[in-house]
Amino acid sequence: MEIQGNLEELLSTEKEQNSPPSLKRPLLPKGAHPVETGKYDIPTNEINNLYARVKESIEDRLPGTVVHGRPRLGKTRAIAYLMKALPMDFEKLPMYNLLCREHTKPNEDVFFTEILKDIGHGFYSSRNAVLKRERLLKFLIEQADAAGQNRTVFFLDDAQRLHEIQYGWLMDISNELDRYGINLTVFLVGQNELLNQRSVFFEEEKYQIIGRFMVEPYKFHGIRSEDDLNECLLCYDEGAFYPYDSAWSFTRYYFPESFEKEEFRLSNYSKQLFDVFVSLRQEAGISKSFEIPMQYVTRTIEFALKKYGCEGNDVESLNQALWKRAIKSSGYIEAEIYRGPD
Repeated sequence: MEIQGNLEELLSTEKEQNSPPSLKRPLLPKGAHPVETGKYDIPTNEINNLYARVKESIEDRLPGTVVHGRPRLGKTRAIAYLMKALPMDFEKLPMYNLLCREHTKPNEDVFFTEILKDIGHGFYSSRNAVLKRERLLKFLIEQADAAGQNRTVFFLDDAQRLHEIQYGWLMDISNELDRYGINLTVFLVGQNELLNQRSVFFEEEKYQIIGRFMVEPYKFHGIRSEDDLNECLLCYDEGAFYPYDSAWSFTRYYFPESFEKEEFRLSNYSKQLFDVFVSLRQEAGISKSFEIPMQYVTRTIEFALKKYGCEGNDVESLNQALWKRAIKSSGYIEAEIYRGPD
């Protein structure tokens, strides 16, 4: 799948007009490449697994699913990817990405203000909670009707921040939509505290919340195997392109000559990179379950592309020492030393 960058920033001029066609590296504004901006998505094995689960939940019209995992695994980026990819299977399906903010005392007016803002409604701050609720329902119904759909999807990011009363307000929205024949599927995406909340609801016999939003939890993982890592590196080699409609993959852009002449590919280093992650953990005495959050994987790869490619040291090949430097620069080892229990 191609990864699109910011189209307005591209320049199609060539670095050297007399270069061989295969080596006419695009000349881009400084800092414009997605590796520099961080504005790109990598469809990892775990994201593909999550996609399958989300697709099934929508098809089965499930009211809600919990997606939980430790911080920095890439859950927020996964939502962004799903929002782009799901229309391939669900054309025109209304989908909304909502951010759960931290509130000590939940307020109904604030709750509906934030939802209206996140769905892109033009009038999210005026009037009272009752009118905002009506405005939200009217908008959701109109959008579903305009799309010819009888279902709507919410992704709630950082859902561990929700309070019990806010689940009640969500149920009210779902019930109102149901009266109009519209099914609402809610994906609660957040940290592992979501499971603790689920346990509390069980103890307090709040089965209406569990049955509506928390029936079958899904645990989201980071990189756990060499195969997972290879899938990521392969995307830089042949799945992520910039300019978006060019043949310039991220790897080719930063290692143009080696890519052409020596068949340089990051995916060829999957085992070596994985082994270095393992050895650095051992050196640091880290015995916790092995899992690399995507944040540190992308930082490591981006460091290698920028520092070792043609805009940096311009090396012809990578080795363990170079990968060690890249991993250490990502902050992964420090984060693993100080992270809490799984």
